[in-house]
Amino acid sequence: MIKAVLFDMDGLMFDTERLYGRAWQNAALLQGCKISDEAILKIKGANRALVYEILRADAGDKFDIERGRDAREEYIVSHIREHGLTKKKGLDNLLKYLKENDINACLATSTKREVAIKYLKMANVYDYFDDFTCGDEIENGKPAPDIFLKAASKVKTDIGQSLVLEDSINGLNAGIAAGARVIMVPDTIEPTDEIRTKVDDVKADLDEVIDWISKENKEAES
Repeated sequence: MIKAVLFDMDGLMFDTERLYGRAWQNAALLQGCKISDEAILKIKGANRALVYEILRADAGDKFDIERGRDAREEYIVSHIREHGLTKKKGLDNLLKYLKENDINACLATSTKREVAIKYLKMANVYDYFDDFTCGDEIENGKPAPDIFLKAASKVKTDIGQSLVLEDSINGLNAGIAAGARVIMVPDTIEPTDEIRTKVDDVKADLDEVIDWISKENKEAES
């Protein structure tokens, strides 16, 4: 029985991962450095310390990570101000389904709380969430399980009855380590055979997740 859904945000709810990658690469170019596409894929869904470690190793000692972070933020804010946020297919439908069926929804994102809440309000989905767990509230970020354990606790749901929705390898591993049910909804990374054996399912979009939850809960009730 699924009693709570724990949502990643970037790449899962919003089409922001490509933007974030471009923002880091632009920040590096401003300093005469380069960040590879491979490094961008590695940092997807990772905690801040791991992100910085990967980027420093990839861009070289010349890259000032703090200056780069500020330039990245400016790039992202400017882009979203001009173009807005693009919601991933099925997000609104899934959130409405959860609300109608008394299934808790909790955000579990590595993004800091101030930014995450702003994005949810911009996308008009804030009121669908019962609680929020963000990167600046967690000591050990993804791929550690802490963020999902805390999210499940906030909505008073056993982790084994919680469904984690993720698009990143780091996030999927965090959900698996937490002991949650886990579905991958791919964004910039396609599932490997290994990932397919570790997660409960892989779905093309969030509309397909509705059918999965409905079937799972009907079987649990029968």
